[in-house]
Amino acid sequence: HVQALAMSLIGNIGSRQMADTLWKDVADLLTRGTSRSSIRKKACLCMLSMIRKAPENIEIEAIAPRVINMIADQDFGVALCAITLMIGLVSLESSPAYNEALPNTIRLLYKLVSKNSTGSDFAGYYYFNTISPWLQIKCLRLLQYFPPPTGDSKKRLDESLVRILKQETKRVKSGSMSSTQKKNKTNADHGILFECMNLIIYYEQQNSSESKSSPYRVHLDAMTKLLGRFISLKEANVRYLGLDAMTRLARIEGMAAQISQQMTTILFSLRKDQDASIRKRALDLLFVICSKENSRKVTQELLSFLKVADYKIREELVLKIAILAERFASDLRWYLDVILKLITMAGDYVSDEIWYRSIQIVINNEKLQKYAAMTMYDALQDESLHENGIKVGSYIIGEFSDLIATKGGEKLFATIHKHFETASPRTKALLLSCYVKLCNSFEELVPKVTAVFQRYTAHADEELQQRACEYKTIVSSERKLLEDVFELMPAFENAMNLDEKIKVRDKKDRIANGEAGEQEEEGEDEAEDEDEDEEEEEQEDIDLPDQTDETFKEIVMSGKSGYLYKSDALQIGAKMIAGVSHEMKMKIFYGNKTSYALENLSVSFNAL
Repeated sequence: HVQALAMSLIGNIGSRQMADTLWKDVADLLTRGTSRSSIRKKACLCMLSMIRKAPENIEIEAIAPRVINMIADQDFGVALCAITLMIGLVSLESSPAYNEALPNTIRLLYKLVSKNSTGSDFAGYYYFNTISPWLQIKCLRLLQYFPPPTGDSKKRLDESLVRILKQETKRVKSGSMSSTQKKNKTNADHGILFECMNLIIYYEQQNSSESKSSPYRVHLDAMTKLLGRFISLKEANVRYLGLDAMTRLARIEGMAAQISQQMTTILFSLRKDQDASIRKRALDLLFVICSKENSRKVTQELLSFLKVADYKIREELVLKIAILAERFASDLRWYLDVILKLITMAGDYVSDEIWYRSIQIVINNEKLQKYAAMTMYDALQDESLHENGIKVGSYIIGEFSDLIATKGGEKLFATIHKHFETASPRTKALLLSCYVKLCNSFEELVPKVTAVFQRYTAHADEELQQRACEYKTIVSSERKLLEDVFELMPAFENAMNLDEKIKVRDKKDRIANGEAGEQEEEGEDEAEDEDEDEEEEEQEDIDLPDQTDETFKEIVMSGKSGYLYKSDALQIGAKMIAGVSHEMKMKIFYGNKTSYALENLSVSFNAL
C-alpha cells in the first residue's frame, strides 16, 4: 500500500526532477516478476506520467519489452494499464522495439471479442454482458499506431472486426439500441464500435496513401449503413459521433458519393439540431461530401443556413462556402455571384483572403471581367453595401471601367463616390486608387477627382495623404504618365487558390503556436529545451575552434552544455544531464541550420 501511494503521488504531482530521479525505481517495480498486480498497475500509470513529463531522461527501450509482455497478462487490469502505457510510448515516437506489441494486442482483442457471449473464465470482467469494453477500446486504439498486420495476426484481427460490426448491425436491426434500460450497455458497445470504425478508416487511409488495394474495403459499406442509422437517432452523443465518423469516412476515395445518400438527414442536423456541436459536425461533413454533381445544391443550402447560423461558426461557414464555390465552379459567373452573396449576407465574416482571391480570379479570366464590372456596378447602387463589397467593387470597376464605358464616367464616379464619406481609411485608400484609374479611362473626370485629392493632401492619415499627393501630381502631369503608371494589371502568376492559402495560413499559425509552446517550456526548464536557436543564445558556448578531444573533455568536466562543431550549415553539441545517484547522462544533438532536410545522415561512436 505504501508503494502504491508513493507512485500515486509521483504520478499526480511529481516534477520533472522527481521523474528523472525515481524512474529507475518505478521501472524496477514494473519489470520485477514478483510484484503484485496492483503494484504493476500503479507502476504502469506512474511511468506513463513520468514519460510525459521527462521523456528524454528515461530509458524507454529498457522497459518496453516488459510492458509488451504485460499486454498478455491474465489479469485484464494489468493488461489495460500496460496498453495505456504502450499508447503513451508509441504516441511520443515510433520504434522497431514496439513492433512486438502488435501481435500481443491482436491476440488479446481476439480473445475478448470471440468470447463476448460465452466463457466462464471471464467472471468479474463483464459489463452488461460485454467483456471488459474499456480494454477492447484500448486495444483498438493502440492498433492505430501500427501498420496493418500480416499473416495469422491479420486473420485474427479481421475476424474480430467482422464480429464487432455484425454484433452491432444485429443489435441495430433488432431495435434494442433504443431501449433506455440498456443505455449503459449501449454506450459501452458504441465505444467499441466507433473505435473499430476508426481502426478500419486508419487502415484504409494507409493503403490509399501507398496506392494499394485494401482488404478492409469490404467493411466500409456496413459502416456507412450503421452510421446512417446513428445520425438519425434521438441520442445526441450518438449523432455527434456518427457525424464525426462519417466525416473521416467520407475522406476515403469513393465513399463521399455513398454518404451523400444521407444528405437529407445531414441537412436536418445542420438546420434543426439544437446542439451547436452537432451542427458544426454536420457542416464539416457537408463540406467533405460536396462534389461537382451536388456542389450547387450544397452551396445553396449553406447560404440559406448562413442567415440563421450561430455567430460562432459564421466565419468558418463563410470560408467553407467560398472554398466550395471556387473548387467546383464550372461557371465563374456563379462563383462571383456566390462571393457577392456572402459579402451581402455576412460581410463582417468575409476575410481578406476571400475577397483578395475573388479579385485574382477576375483579373486572370478575361471573359469574366465585363460581367464582374457590371455586377459590381449594380451592387454599388445599394448605399448599405458592406465595406468588403465596396473594396471589391472599387477595385474591379477601377481596373475594368473601359468595359462598361457605356455607363459614362460621371455615373461610375458618382456610384462609387457616394460610399466614400462613410468608408474606413483603408477603404478610402482603395477608392482613391479607383478614382485615379477612372481618370485614365475618362479624362473628363480629372477636375472632380483632383478636388477630392486636394482635400486629402493634408489629411492626418499618412496613407491617405501620400496617395492623394502622389495621385494629384500624376493626374496634373502629362497624360502619358497617367497611362503608363496605370496600365491594366497583369494576370497573377502562380496564384494559390483559397483552399491552399488557408492551409498555408493554418500551417504558419500552428508553427507559431508550437514555437510559443517551446518558449513556455523553456521558461520552466531551460536545460531541456530542444530548440537550436534558443540553445545558441542561452547555453554556455565552449568555443574551441580546433574541435579536438580537449573540447569534449572540457564539456564533460564542466557538467554543462556546449558545441563540438559549428559551421554555417551544421552544428553538433553535447548536453549534460544529471542522472540518478550522482550519475551524469550525456545527450549528443545536431542542428540543421539550412532550410533543406539532411539526407543520408548516420551516427557512429568510436571507443578510445
